[in-house]
Amino acid sequence: MPKVSNQFVQFGSKQLPFSQLFILRKYVYATVNLKPVLPNHVLVCSRRPVKRLHELTEIETVEFWITVQEVAKVLTEQTKMNCDITIQDGKEAGQTVEHLHCHIIPIGKQKVINLDKTIEEKSEQDMTNEAYRLRAYFEQSLL
Repeated sequence: MPKVSNQFVQFGSKQLPFSQLFILRKYVYATVNLKPVLPNHVLVCSRRPVKRLHELTEIETVEFWITVQEVAKVLTEQTKMNCDITIQDGKEAGQTVEHLHCHIIPIGKQKVINLDKTIEEKSEQDMTNEAYRLRAYFEQSLL
């Protein structure tokens, strides 16, 4: 059973427990999505609470995109599907949580993804279990 932690990271106005993270680095973290649009939908987020991509420093930007690339590679290998990689950079772009995050969504033959239409919301335990499963592929990425 996954070890539960009392530590959190900030995601907009919410706090996410470390138990829901599968990557935790100096400038970014990756977490499972509470309201996924498809199975295996995950997020890569900045640790510093910035709203927009252009607010990242150069070093934060590098770590952010390297993490996106690594997560997409693992999800592609594990699901045998291509990934849709999306940032909604600002309210007019559809951003609903004012915290920079990148959606990584394995897709099969589906052509269009509607980020406003989610499948069933996950329980905290489901999110912890999914993060635990993914963490095995990124063990070196936990601080």
